[in-house]
Amino acid sequence: MPLPPEQRIRFFVFVIESPSAPDLYHRKSEGDIVRQAVELNGIRCVVKTAISLAAFDACLKIGLSEAMASMPGFIPLLHISAHGNAHGIQLSDGYVMPWAELRNHLRPVNAALGGSLVVCMSSCEGYSGIRMAMYPEESDLPYFALVGCGAQPTWGETAVAYATLYHQLWRGEHIADAVAAMRVASGNERFFFEHAEESRQAYLNYINTVDPAQAQANLETIAANETPENKRLLKGLSCRVPPVYKHA
Repeated sequence: MPLPPEQRIRFFVFVIESPSAPDLYHRKSEGDIVRQAVELNGIRCVVKTAISLAAFDACLKIGLSEAMASMPGFIPLLHISAHGNAHGIQLSDGYVMPWAELRNHLRPVNAALGGSLVVCMSSCEGYSGIRMAMYPEESDLPYFALVGCGAQPTWGETAVAYATLYHQLWRGEHIADAVAAMRVASGNERFFFEHAEESRQAYLNYINTVDPAQAQANLETIAANETPENKRLLKGLSCRVPPVYKHA
């Protein structure tokens, strides 16, 4: 059941897209597609293009605050569009940003928003971004919730999925129901969402099941199963003492 209008979150979509060189050449812009779709519902949308790390940083530190200043009372949903894989995303200039680095960019933003940042990862394996929350020793999380695909969605699936997500949230649907709707609309069952606290707790629960002694024994078994030639090579490498250099 959607929330009544007076209880719905007032939000706008802040898109940071970093298209590849071929996408730029062919003028393929996911940001434009998202903006056109959400504006049909009267949802506000700001699109920024980040072709480099410096530009990406500027989008978060300057562009986002400027957008919020122009829309008082509205909170942003951060939509990041880039090519990616299970290890992170790639910017237009070829710079590869691993999840750990993206996490460091998002943590201060989430803190500034009081821990309410929702990140929508529009990239291949974008759901792998939940790794950003798997730091049990740190309390400051990079987001409140993350939406992404656990596979390699097509352009069409992505466009339909996120247009549906924002439409459903605008209607007052809870985020879990909105993500379920985006799976149905896009025909891709690999779109998921997860709260950062859930990701961290699941990681903690898993780590607590690992027996360090057994893990060490497993590693020793791996070494023991090497061929005699590899054993000699590994032993030789492990026994080498690095040279010590004197510095003036």
